[in-house]
Amino acid sequence: MNTGIWWRVGFMIGVMIGAALLLLYMTLWAPRMVVLVPAGPPATPTPPSGVEMTLYAKTGSTFTQLTKTAATAKTAAHVEADPLIKINEDLFEGARPDGTAFPEGRMSLRFPAGSVVRKSVFDRCFPSAVVESVFPASGAAAGGTNLIIRGRNFTPGSTVAIGGTTATDVVVVDDTTVQCKSPAHAAGAVAVVVTTDAGATTKANSFTYA
Repeated sequence: MNTGIWWRVGFMIGVMIGAALLLLYMTLWAPRMVVLVPAGPPATPTPPSGVEMTLYAKTGSTFTQLTKTAATAKTAAHVEADPLIKINEDLFEGARPDGTAFPEGRMSLRFPAGSVVRKSVFDRCFPSAVVESVFPASGAAAGGTNLIIRGRNFTPGSTVAIGGTTATDVVVVDDTTVQCKSPAHAAGAVAVVVTTDAGATTKANSFTYA
């Protein structure tokens, strides 16, 4: 084989080896290149087709376009039975570790300022009182009988009325016990009414004047 052929063969082999080494370098060792393409102007949004803010009323198969006044006439105010309320300052709930006496010995944050709650959740902090028993069940018509009223959900400041007359010396011992003295009243069975922040609770014919 003559020298020219060997030279061409050697040249081709050298080119292939060089290409292989360049490819290996670009794959394994060459730093990655990031091509930054400048962002073009934002695309102009395509406006929606048709009229968006128009209302129609349907009568049978016919649609009638409404003005704002005509559309408003087809609405009514919605009464929220349990509306949301906003708490304007931190409100704390009391706890009595001993389970007996007022005032509460420990406080915990119940409603943080700025919180929004249902009114029913707030109202549950003031449940209606329940009068379960009155002891003794009878006393003199002249009044002055020391009474112990048992029940639930009594609160500081609760008042007591016996036979429609306000009792005296009322002491709310705790949420289950109220002490008081009966006022004077004509003979007969009467109701005992305990009034708390949540309203009045009546136990009919629970005390008898003799």
